[in-house]
Amino acid sequence: MDRLTLRQVPIYFLPFLFLLLTGCGSGTSSASAAASGVFVDTMTDQFLKKSFDDTKACTGLAQGTYEDLSVVFMPPSFDCPYYASGCSGEFTEPNLVKLGTLFVWRHELVHYLLYTNTGDPDTYHHSPLFGTCGVGTSTS
Repeated sequence: MDRLTLRQVPIYFLPFLFLLLTGCGSGTSSASAAASGVFVDTMTDQFLKKSFDDTKACTGLAQGTYEDLSVVFMPPSFDCPYYASGCSGEFTEPNLVKLGTLFVWRHELVHYLLYTNTGDPDTYHHSPLFGTCGVGTSTS
């Protein structure tokens, strides 16, 4: 029986032949498995730090540092004492920020910076800083 050469294989069969010979997820990789668990990469930390620095500069409030914060990633909506339907972000004195989405990060930072500088996190959002620096609206 003669062997089939590559020139004798129909052109439309080549991609299938390639996959057959190379495999797809065949386990031939020498890379080790990633550690199990939930991790936040350094790019996310850099994003959070830069946003903190930008928000702090916008507010003009001097006290408070990114390194002093405790940040907890939560489901998109989680139980909180403020809304029956849940929260997507929450600041708890003195330094805890819970985030269900990164969209509320700067808003929660305004709460933190107000608390750190004035002793009042402005739970009812009267400060104009929520509108100018917190990517949201104030109620004043």
